Amino acid sequence: MSIENVVKICGDFPKNFNKQDIASDPNYVFVNDPNFSPVQLFDIDENTVFVNSFIECEHYVTGGWVYDPIQNLETSMHFLIIGGIFLSVIIKFIYSRTNLSIFGN
Repeated sequence: MSIENVVKICGDFPKNFNKQDIASDPNYVFVNDPNFSPVQLFDIDENTVFVNSFIECEHYVTGGWVYDPIQNLETSMHFLIIGGIFLSVIIKFIYSRTNLSIFGN
């Protein structure tokens, strides 16, 4: 991936950024950056990861992961649909237990 893609997805490179060789260290642990807004990235197999620091974001983006707003929207829609179904079942259960009718019959 190009530097332009990293900037587009992760934001500007921090001052004094030092690219680390993460691939050569199997025990490397990414440290969360409270000043970095988490970004959800997707790979070619539709796996997803939330990155919480610029170093982590840059590592994944240069490895081929991308930000896909359509995929992100699809994930949100799944949660919305499941929540709506769950809420409908709860409301139906409450109304059936209390013998209330929403139409006044």
